[in-house]
Amino acid sequence: MVTGLDDYELLDSGDERKLERFGEVILDRPAPQALWPRRNPSGWRRAGATFKRRTGGNGDWSIHNQRLTDRWVMRMNGLSFELRLTNFGNVGLFPEHSGHWQWMADLIRTRKQPKILNLFAYTGGASMWCAAATARVTHVDAARSVNGWAQGNAGRSGIEEGAIRFLTDDVSKFVKREQRRQRTYDGIIIDPPTFGRGPKGELWKIEKDLHPLIRDCAALLSETPLFVLLTSHSPGVTPFVLRSLLDRLGPTMIEAGEMVLGGTAGAAVSAGSFARWSSIADST
Repeated sequence: MVTGLDDYELLDSGDERKLERFGEVILDRPAPQALWPRRNPSGWRRAGATFKRRTGGNGDWSIHNQRLTDRWVMRMNGLSFELRLTNFGNVGLFPEHSGHWQWMADLIRTRKQPKILNLFAYTGGASMWCAAATARVTHVDAARSVNGWAQGNAGRSGIEEGAIRFLTDDVSKFVKREQRRQRTYDGIIIDPPTFGRGPKGELWKIEKDLHPLIRDCAALLSETPLFVLLTSHSPGVTPFVLRSLLDRLGPTMIEAGEMVLGGTAGAAVSAGSFARWSSIADST
């Protein structure tokens, strides 16, 4: 699945790097799968900042454009996102995910205010898109500061107050509590990290915890579910793996593949894997 956005552009890739434009800001970031040479080496001088990863996962930004601040606002498809130069190397928006947004919106609009659960929801791109399509969204992330960031995005995007419920919680524990409460959802979005911790230090490891989470999420689906979207940026978690996990939900329509960032001059680069399950036969 190739993603292209009006206010996002992949300008070039190669030498395990990618050159991207977020609004008016151009960034040079790691792309481990870009094993080919850069197509336009001189163009990389346009980067306003470069991120270099340290051992252990975090890293540092080198600022080349002194007018570049560590926060700016980018507008995309009617939504507004505050972007930041984080020490993880991301900026608060994963453009590769946007290829799924219209798919979810089309399904959501077949119902009146369906209930959507967004797990590991981060800064709210998918939550806002679903809410704008009339869904009522429960947005769960372990980091209180990230939920505040997401709430700010929803406010500046004009999302109706109350359309998104923002919760700071450990995802696995929350899902089990929802089971006990016998609550159900018409759609579930799951974008797990490789490794993480909940608000009370709960440990998450994708290889150990993802399958139990999918199993528990299956029990939260309504009698007439719309979709489950599962995405991953973890090395080794391939489309086949994600599809196999969603197979457990039942014999309905599953699509799986790579999330690919499109770019000019053939600079496309893989940005993770996805599998999406729908009970509606013509959902694709």
